[in-house]
Amino acid sequence: MSENKSQYTDKINKLLNEMPDFVSDFIYNFGRVENYATKLEYCRDIKIYLEFIANYLNDNCEKSIRELSIKDVSNIEILDINRFLTTLSGNHKESTVKRKRASLSSMYGFFVATGKMSRNPIAATKTIKVPSKEVVYLTNDEQRIFLNTVRHGTKLRDSIAKVHYIYADRDSAMFILLLDTGLRVSEMLDTDIIDYNLEECSVVVTRKGGDTQIVYYSDECRDYLKKYFDAQKAKYGLSEKNLKFPAFTTSTGNRLGVRAVEILVKKYVSVCLPDKTKIISPHKLRSSFAMSFYAASDNDILLLKKKMNHKSIQTTNIYAKASDTAMKESRSLLQGLR
Repeated sequence: MSENKSQYTDKINKLLNEMPDFVSDFIYNFGRVENYATKLEYCRDIKIYLEFIANYLNDNCEKSIRELSIKDVSNIEILDINRFLTTLSGNHKESTVKRKRASLSSMYGFFVATGKMSRNPIAATKTIKVPSKEVVYLTNDEQRIFLNTVRHGTKLRDSIAKVHYIYADRDSAMFILLLDTGLRVSEMLDTDIIDYNLEECSVVVTRKGGDTQIVYYSDECRDYLKKYFDAQKAKYGLSEKNLKFPAFTTSTGNRLGVRAVEILVKKYVSVCLPDKTKIISPHKLRSSFAMSFYAASDNDILLLKKKMNHKSIQTTNIYAKASDTAMKESRSLLQGLR
């Protein structure tokens, strides 16, 4: 187990020790075992909810959260849950309240499915409508500028430019892969060299939610990956039978982390697209892929949904709404028919 996973499990166990045992039953038995970050957020959300039950509801005011029973939680009235959500709304953004509501719904849903509760009261509570946000992304021209800096170190400060050659192959392969496939950064960083089939231009990834999927990339991306992987094999003495090795690593061979990629994105964007330094993150490269692919595929939203591995078409639809290309191109569609 990596250091980050160990830190997550320590925090999860600390929170679970402060809550009733039935919470542990839920946390340890839902979703993927590896979803440590999600499990930690669920623990935090549930603890806040249990504190509300113990501190503000008369029937439980003499109990500590550790003393609450599954019956206490199952008997909560819908009005009380709405009161809890309203209280949260005063201190958190709507998107945060929506996420916390989803955490509680998952918990109740788990206990209903396992027969320990007869109903999910969250299902009857008011939904949280989150205002739609503008999609932030890099245009095709901006992507070219960004990748040019990644490849060649263009405009980097002298001290950084001098050592750029050490990381150029890795960063080029990595960012072209992200912009070529729309992979989430965590999905990409979890891959090993053995997962890549350079002949087929494909990689096997574990998607968010635990599904395994084959993702395809371009010939250009394949060439950059091959150059980087060949260098890694030579540097670390990797044979074709021993490629269970992180695909993207630090200079010392440790698996690269999400935070490191965030820093790299800021480093490159700050010198080549300074006006976008504050708004472009690794996840925005995924949005950039989506916008570019949607336009290049003749607005094929169903294919984009598959590419993005979205569960719902509504999630994919934000990119359709953000793109006005089809609207512009169809302005004269009816001309001559009247």
